Amino acid sequence: MSSQLFILAIMLAFVSWFIVIIEMIAIHSFSRLFFGFGIPVYKTTLKIDEYDWFKRPIEVVKKDEGKFKFTEDGYIYFLSQFFFGKFFRTTTLFPFKATAKITVNGRVEIKARMPLGPTLFLFCWVVGWTAGTVGMSIESGNYGAMLFGLIGWGFAALMVRISYPVEKKRMDLMVSELKEIITTQSNTSNENPSSRLNLNR
Repeated sequence: MSSQLFILAIMLAFVSWFIVIIEMIAIHSFSRLFFGFGIPVYKTTLKIDEYDWFKRPIEVVKKDEGKFKFTEDGYIYFLSQFFFGKFFRTTTLFPFKATAKITVNGRVEIKARMPLGPTLFLFCWVVGWTAGTVGMSIESGNYGAMLFGLIGWGFAALMVRISYPVEKKRMDLMVSELKEIITTQSNTSNENPSSRLNLNR
């Protein structure tokens, strides 16, 4: 049974790598579907004084950390930019992706999720490691080998433990960047009311 579970976990882990690649391409292309998948790990709300700024058409805005996609129905999708050649930047397995919703009462509700692909891969890896450890212990009759499983579980926990604070700090920064974009856009709209579009037409 443990050997079958091990093989199944390996197969699912292999499939999850394709999900990792597809998801990475999709979210950097701002596919709405992929922003809805993943474990929610971050939630906050911004209060804005003026939400009519949104009526001015904005496509994609890039800041120092984040890349933001604004849509005409009041949703904003954002994530960290893909940096090339930044040798001192920490790269984690779980870069957050976020969805923000502008509400009619002048609030921006933000929810960030862990990526689906890496989460599935880590889960399958832990299941496969556990199944392999159990199978090895049963076959050898040495249940002390179960301690070997602690190495895998500890490694998985360490990956999450390292990734979360790094990505949370980046998400906090992107939320600040989003607030800056909203404030700037709101002021621009107030100075030039003719630039606003009527989305209800």
